[in-house]
Amino acid sequence: MFIIVGVAVLAVAGVLIAGYVIQFVLPPREVIIKVGETAYTRGDLVKTLRVQQRGAEFFGLEFTAGTEIFASLQRMIEDEIMTQEAPKFGITVSREEIDRQVEFTFLASAAPGSDPRQLERDFDERYRQYLNAVGLNEEEHREITRRSILRAKFREFIGEQVPAVAEQVHYYQVVMDIGDEIDIMQTKARDALRSASTPEERASVFFDIVREFSRDDAETVRLGGDKGWVPMGTDFSYETTVFGLELGALSNPVTDQANPRNVIFFMVSERAEARQLDPDDREQLKTRALQDWINEQRTNHEVFANFNSDIYSWLIKQLHITGVASPTPTQSILQIPGA
Repeated sequence: MFIIVGVAVLAVAGVLIAGYVIQFVLPPREVIIKVGETAYTRGDLVKTLRVQQRGAEFFGLEFTAGTEIFASLQRMIEDEIMTQEAPKFGITVSREEIDRQVEFTFLASAAPGSDPRQLERDFDERYRQYLNAVGLNEEEHREITRRSILRAKFREFIGEQVPAVAEQVHYYQVVMDIGDEIDIMQTKARDALRSASTPEERASVFFDIVREFSRDDAETVRLGGDKGWVPMGTDFSYETTVFGLELGALSNPVTDQANPRNVIFFMVSERAEARQLDPDDREQLKTRALQDWINEQRTNHEVFANFNSDIYSWLIKQLHITGVASPTPTQSILQIPGA
């Protein structure tokens, strides 16, 4: 009887231990990303997400788990590609650069002319509070900082190829509800635009149309629907429609991405084949150039990604343990290009 009871107890204990291992030990060790020989596990992604989650709480920012999971997954792949490619381009990050970045992050709000000794004490205290809040040691935080600096350096390096001039169009828009008198607006606009032959005349025509029909924000209505110049290649959502228009032509209705009940009509008043880029537009083009370069580099790296709905649910549960997560139920599971 003692032997039977002992075997039964061992069997139950084995089941419990196996369940614990399967539930709590193995998942964090499962590899979900591999770039070449460098692998990242569920645990690595959870740590990255918890840093963002607690960091957002620390700095009073918003953290949306459903969005950040997919963004962090992509960023881990991209950062590893850049880390492996950096030596080929002679791009490095020094210890001094990391020190400066860390100090800037935690002393950016310091008053000019503050006592250096007080600044040092304030930095040490705030930095330790932050590390404790996000659950990192200093070495781990410095590695995150290194990757951030490396990305910025690659962005500037790749961005040097972005020209200072680009093809641009000066466009206008009118926003209408699907229940509005759309046919009447189209007729009026097209009839008036047909006789407008200069940018100024087209702008004047559209000014009247916008004032009469548009449901756009007050500032855009005040400007007569004028959205300014936009270059080819930015993250402008309606780029294909706008750049495909002839001068003075009213576009077909396009669904407003911000409000599906609205439709937007566009009109291009003038076009320039090579116009000086606005500084903000050039920064966007640099970001776009970096992303295009990373996408090209994927083909030179063996990228493995194991991500599904079970892993997504597990990550959400882990984030709920350490804070209030805001999952996005309708978010589809990420498909990793080249994986």
